[in-house]
Amino acid sequence: MGEKYRVMLCAGSRPELIKLVPLYRLLHQNRIIRPVLCLTGQHQDLLQPFLAEFGIQPDVMLQGETVHRSLEELNRRLFRQLPHAIKRHAPHLVIVQGDTTSALTAAVVATRLSIPVAHVEAGLRTYDVNAPFPEEINRQTISTLASWHFCPTERNRQNLLNEGRHPAHLFVTGNTGIDMLLQTLGQRQKDPQNPDPAPPRPYFLITLHRRESHGYPLRRILNALRKFAEAWTDYDFIMPVHPNPAVKSAVHALFQGPENVRLLPPVAYGRFVGLMQKAFAILTDSGGIQEEAPALNVPVVVLRDKTERQEGVQAGCLRLAGTGPNGIFTELALLIQNPDHYIRISRAPNPYGDGRASERIGVHLNKILTGQHFNDDKGLYNSE
Repeated sequence: MGEKYRVMLCAGSRPELIKLVPLYRLLHQNRIIRPVLCLTGQHQDLLQPFLAEFGIQPDVMLQGETVHRSLEELNRRLFRQLPHAIKRHAPHLVIVQGDTTSALTAAVVATRLSIPVAHVEAGLRTYDVNAPFPEEINRQTISTLASWHFCPTERNRQNLLNEGRHPAHLFVTGNTGIDMLLQTLGQRQKDPQNPDPAPPRPYFLITLHRRESHGYPLRRILNALRKFAEAWTDYDFIMPVHPNPAVKSAVHALFQGPENVRLLPPVAYGRFVGLMQKAFAILTDSGGIQEEAPALNVPVVVLRDKTERQEGVQAGCLRLAGTGPNGIFTELALLIQNPDHYIRISRAPNPYGDGRASERIGVHLNKILTGQHFNDDKGLYNSE
């Protein structure tokens, strides 16, 4: 067989890497595709432990920042470095995941270089550019640039159809984050030294990091959680603290104090999966956890006013509490005081996939690169 088709996968943040690892591993076994993993350095300090944990060596490592700088500075750096990296490897296709600054910049640069873009986790929407910010702007813009859209759910596909995307370019695949979660659970079960012992007390697992929450919204959430922890001393509250100074300083200033609160540094993915699996419930503003926890039958309370993952709310596995103390107190108290309510949430179906999203994406990539899918604008044939 001759030269394989080169596909560059671009990632800059922990969620991007976690969700692209299953696809990257699968493409390494592909007969016609040679994957090239490009790390943009957006979260350079956070990704190194994950690379070691996953046993992955990136093909391209852009010069990143060791401190948290502005998105504008990140954009300028990526626009300087990414064109050289893409030209050097000359991929036939660039894959971006999600809605980060890295994903948007890679999509823009590839488009400028006349290289088709495929978007993994396409079609998520709140249609409010401030919630979340800047992610909603990023993903809407990526959708206008991408030739191919791999949608986790049918709702995501419908969003893109309503925006005028060509139906032959949209594929419902499930979410690759579920692939990674199930693979990690399988590995942990095979290794008796890996699983953490069950904690002696039930606990709420908390993650907070969203940029639009920085400042007053984050302080309001933390104050509400502290008061709830003080009121419910039979439960522990465990929080791996995001290293962004805007988050870290607020958490240590406002959430420390109660004896049943435990603040942790960022933890390895495998350990975090163990923490999710054993949690009484998860309180989060994260996107990926809204998908992962339902696969573990763990209730999720979303500490945001809006979510782009409405499938989970409709299915009943997510509860949208908002950022005010009344909504947060109500949702957390219901979980503790109403066993039937808790059981309904924990047994609700997970709408985000069955762990085979990467496999489906791989099949579509083979067809795209060998000309079996056709994009009328790009000159590619679609046989379906």
